[in-house]
Amino acid sequence: MNNLPSEPWNSQKNLGMNLSEIAILLGFIGIYDLRVQVDELKVRAWFESLDKDLSLEEAKKIVSAHYSNSDLAVNPSYINRAWRLKLKSERDRKLSQAIGDEIEQSKLKAVPLNVVKKYTNEIRESLNRGQSEVEENSRDLAFDP
Repeated sequence: MNNLPSEPWNSQKNLGMNLSEIAILLGFIGIYDLRVQVDELKVRAWFESLDKDLSLEEAKKIVSAHYSNSDLAVNPSYINRAWRLKLKSERDRKLSQAIGDEIEQSKLKAVPLNVVKKYTNEIRESLNRGQSEVEENSRDLAFDP
């Protein structure tokens, strides 16, 4: 009847919902929306339609959020879209965090401004001394026509 393990979902290994959990989800939806009835064909159709990495707890959160803002009937495509949007938001948040962490690390590795100014001044002084020496030596080597 069901070829998916019925292990509880956790963040390490998310196998999605089995048929029993889909039935529970439909019953949960029925609490909000009396138009939704649970039967075996509907459970199997929802099982085929819902994303395979969606847990019962996440689906219930999506359903609760939906019915807190709308009286329209919820369906598998709506739940899938909301789930994918949540996953994308999480990926984007993690990427933003990684970029922020990388920027902070690069700031730690950056040369302090006072050190840059010190070396810049030393280089300028050295170049100025060198220019003066070149001018003095060029006077000594004046070309005689």
